[in-house]
Amino acid sequence: MQITTLPESVDTLIIGAGQAGLATSGMLGAARQEHLVLERRDRLGGGWQDRWDAFTLVTPNSLASFPGWPYDGPDPDGFMGRDSIVERVTRYADVVDAPVALGTAVERLTPERDGPFRVRTNRGDITARRVVVATGSYHVPQIPPPAARIAPRVTQLHSHDYRNESMLPEGAVLVVGSGQTGVQLAEELSDAGRRVYLSVGTAGRTPRRYRGVDIFGWLAQIARRGPEFGLGLPTVDMLPDPNLKFAANPHVSGRNGGHDTNLRRFAADGMQLAGRLLAADGERVTFADDLPAELVHADRFFDDHLRDLIENFIDKAGLDVPPDDRVPFDYEPRALTELDLESAGVSTIIWATGYALDYGWIHAPIFGERGYPRNERGVTEIPGLFFVGLLWQHTQASATLVGPALDGPYVAEKLTMAAV
Repeated sequence: MQITTLPESVDTLIIGAGQAGLATSGMLGAARQEHLVLERRDRLGGGWQDRWDAFTLVTPNSLASFPGWPYDGPDPDGFMGRDSIVERVTRYADVVDAPVALGTAVERLTPERDGPFRVRTNRGDITARRVVVATGSYHVPQIPPPAARIAPRVTQLHSHDYRNESMLPEGAVLVVGSGQTGVQLAEELSDAGRRVYLSVGTAGRTPRRYRGVDIFGWLAQIARRGPEFGLGLPTVDMLPDPNLKFAANPHVSGRNGGHDTNLRRFAADGMQLAGRLLAADGERVTFADDLPAELVHADRFFDDHLRDLIENFIDKAGLDVPPDDRVPFDYEPRALTELDLESAGVSTIIWATGYALDYGWIHAPIFGERGYPRNERGVTEIPGLFFVGLLWQHTQASATLVGPALDGPYVAEKLTMAAV
């Protein structure tokens, strides 16, 4: 239900019409709570519209099951491409009959003392008794300082602006960052025939499938059924360092039906790996000598962080599943610590270096280190101000496709209580 004329006031205002905002709308609609959803874009589909052309989800299609609308397509074990997930989010707005005002960007949100929130948009002002921020956690592309010292000859772009291999000038490509995006782009470019250099960071990796089940299938089962057995996904209060909320996601791929992404195998197949990028001076780029250690970290990530949790769940749930059939791959690549871009034929650098938060439009004293809003399971210290779909809002899954189904009911309950 598209809203063309903005009201002057509303009980609950939801900012953002991605899957998190729409899920919240559906829950409030079911509770017969008046609300409005604002979306800055001129079309529905959420931030998935910003992905590159060949993008695929790393989570299986079955997990694109939103509250009130489970996945019922023909390929639950497949992996949707960009256009398919955009279409699904768009259709979800109709499923929950969400009242959405498109093309409405929030420019300023201010809580009034003992009163409603004052919301300034590009289409006029609105007052709201309660506000739910559902704008995700990936706002501003981050490009590290060495980029400013790269020779002008070299084309530079953030992964946010990459669409396909044909848009790049001819030549080799340096991809900086080995999280999910960096590894998938490096593989895509290599498969297209490009010479690829990959600067490896601290991201770990997980197997695509473990003991016969997709890795995200295990995590979803633990999130939903784990409490029956005293188990659950790691929660934000369990992090040994709050900055780990911003750590890169472990890499795995949904491309070509889904598969493992092993950096050692990439190197054995001809990709040149380097450690963390340290500095640049014109055509010369230097890297840390930490590649061997980072490869060991990537290899051990699953066993160090997830394997025991899954094994405990299998044991306590009494599941009969196949054995662990992973086969180690021990190739030790040569570590590159310096690269002459011109001599190597590098014409392009893609910075797959993540995003920063940008809540500068929220004028409330709720932000801590790196601009992260203080909250407890999405409830802030400002009465009536909530978040949904926030990175590590409650668990590791909060900012994923299944996050709204896990965190949304709690926030919706608090919203309903605040409405009384």
